Amino acid sequence: MNHQIELKIVTPEKVIYQDMVESVSIPTREGEITILPQHLPVIAAIKPGELRIKIDGKTEFFSITRGVAEVDGKLITVLTDAAEKSMDINEDRAEKARQKAKEIMAGVKQGEEQYADAVAQLERAISRLRIAKRRSGSRMPNINQ
Repeated sequence: MNHQIELKIVTPEKVIYQDMVESVSIPTREGEITILPQHLPVIAAIKPGELRIKIDGKTEFFSITRGVAEVDGKLITVLTDAAEKSMDINEDRAEKARQKAKEIMAGVKQGEEQYADAVAQLERAISRLRIAKRRSGSRMPNINQ
C-alpha cells in the first residue's frame, strides 16, 4: 500500500509546492478535511486559513486564501489565490495588514464591497499571524484588538 500522495499547491503566479506527502489538512467552507493516500475523489471550496502537510512524520504549515482543492486519489491539487510557507511569512508585515484591514472595516458599512474585501484581508492576515506565531513559539494576540 502506498503511504504517500502527491500534493501540488498552485497560485495564479506559480506552483508554490509540489511533492509527495503523507497527509494534507485543508480548511474548507464545510470544515477542515484531511486527505490521506487513496482518498476518494473530492472537490472542495477552500476558505482562508492554515494548510498543514505531514511529511516523514513532520508537519509543515502554509497560509492559504480562497480557492479550490481537487483530489483524485493519487494527486491533491490546491488552486488558491495566494499561499505562503510558514518560513516565508513576515510577522510584522502580517500584523500591519491585520491592523489595516480592521481600520478599513471600521470605516465602511458591512454591506459595501470594500467591507467584504477587508474581511478577506483580515482573515488572511490572521491566518498568517497564527502560523508565524506557531513558528516562533509566541502567543497569538487578541484578534479583537
